[in-house]
Amino acid sequence: RKPNGQIAEVVRDIKSPMARNRIFRLPVIRGVIALGESLAIGFRALAISANYAAQDADPEKAEEVQTEITRGQIVFSFAIAIGFALMLFKVTPALITSWLPIDTTGAFVVIEGLIRVTIFLIYLLLISLLPDLRRVFQYHAAEHKAINAYEAGEELEPEKVQRFSLIHPRCGTAFLLWVMVIAIFVFAFFGQPAWYWLIASRILLLPVIAGIAYELIRFAGKH
Repeated sequence: RKPNGQIAEVVRDIKSPMARNRIFRLPVIRGVIALGESLAIGFRALAISANYAAQDADPEKAEEVQTEITRGQIVFSFAIAIGFALMLFKVTPALITSWLPIDTTGAFVVIEGLIRVTIFLIYLLLISLLPDLRRVFQYHAAEHKAINAYEAGEELEPEKVQRFSLIHPRCGTAFLLWVMVIAIFVFAFFGQPAWYWLIASRILLLPVIAGIAYELIRFAGKH
């Protein structure tokens, strides 16, 4: 949405790596590729949105989007966001759990998982208090309705779309929750290592866990 209230439409072709290489379409691997692809598309969309927001509110001066954000700034923002997410949702739960007097591996990974999910839910609750992000959540729910209507073969008219569910099985947030649950079972194989191996395992195993979660999302979408 432009500063003058108009809605801008941007159409870009997307060439997926999965279409070019058969290896990238193999189970689990395709989940890692899809995750990277989603992050890249998301940040590209944020950059486009930010560029529009930086425009002049005068309609005559805001016909075409001007590049206000450089590639370096986008990469820097991407690195900060990924680093923040890893610290908050991976490293912090692992460290908190390692400080607790827990003897068994089973109890360790379950408690770590519960802490991780709790932090995630509190994070969502807190950012939903921000008006702009609350509006993003509303758009996200509307998107679910539209996709449900589209997949049901219904016309994409507001009155008809409104009848469909806010919930969609292939939702990105559901994907994140699957990642957190699957992590409990994957990390169970690694016991309770020293704190530095603990942190390393939580970060390095993320692509594997994401790949498995992607397969479950695909299964949920089909069933």
